[in-house]
Amino acid sequence: MYKHILIPTDGSALSNEALVRSLQLAKTFGAAVTILTVEEPFHVFSMGSAQLAASLNDYQDQVRSQAERLLNEAAAQARELGLSCETLRVSHEDPYQAIIDASAKRGCDLIAMASHGRRGMAAVVLGSQTQKVLTHSTTPVLVYRKQS
Repeated sequence: MYKHILIPTDGSALSNEALVRSLQLAKTFGAAVTILTVEEPFHVFSMGSAQLAASLNDYQDQVRSQAERLLNEAAAQARELGLSCETLRVSHEDPYQAIIDASAKRGCDLIAMASHGRRGMAAVVLGSQTQKVLTHSTTPVLVYRKQS
């Protein structure tokens, strides 16, 4: 049914659970997977130029290292299941848009991702990347929620 599944992940426990379930789904369909992580740019409000340069470099190094580790571990899980897997690390102001763009550019026919299920003020203040993907994507989206 599905031939290419995009699996966005942020390394959280819920995202890791969705990754495992998405890889199993891909195995069931014999689908290829692209595993995506989105790095949000460093934001500055008030720093001196020397402090800014050091902080920016430290931030970029740390984010890059975490993303590479996350993607390598996810790709290893996919390979263990015999899946064709590509990993993708992108930097974008809006993670939801990076997910939609990656899906379109890679020709994915399903996006499978976690939802943290925030409600009330937490949802208003923090927003929901999953909700934005659901609202704006033309690719079907499968949402995994925390199992109770």
